[in-house]
Amino acid sequence: MQAKALDAAQLKDLKARLDRREQELEEAIRASRDAVTEPASDGGTDVRDPVEDGDARMMASLDLAQLRRREDELLEVRRARDRMHQGEYGWCEQCGEPIGFQRLQARPEARFCLRDEEAWEKAHPNGAPAQV
Repeated sequence: MQAKALDAAQLKDLKARLDRREQELEEAIRASRDAVTEPASDGGTDVRDPVEDGDARMMASLDLAQLRRREDELLEVRRARDRMHQGEYGWCEQCGEPIGFQRLQARPEARFCLRDEEAWEKAHPNGAPAQV
């Protein structure tokens, strides 16, 4: 069965999903940046042991990793919106076939059909982002 291109109602739904996700990510990134740049409160005491310092560094590292993931996702959402404006949205960048509507509902920023996404993930086991 040949997959079909998205119709106007589907595109409208997906645009709304991208818009909502972009707003959510912008708010989360703003909050994460604020949390990362705020000095950690130590309850009024300057004395910390090495375990507390290690815990604080680990939490800061996790916060930065989460911030980077959100920034990467925001970039992908914005790229998907650009593809939508250019009329290239919803088509697999690898094989050129339409990406299924259900897949785009789950991942509106998807660049590949499910088959090519799976192949890409196998070729990139460390999860390196796809290059544009």
